[in-house]
Amino acid sequence: MKKCENQEKNKKDCTCDYEPCERKGICCECIAYHRGKGQMPACLK
Repeated sequence: MKKCENQEKNKKDCTCDYEPCERKGICCECIAYHRGKGQMPACLK
């Protein structure tokens, strides 16, 4: 997993409630992951 310099800042506004998620706050990886599964991340709902 890539280090994100904005991860802590992004977590403050993240609406995801899945706590053990390793992508939380790493928006580019989160969106790519959900897009690949045909899903929409909580932040885009």
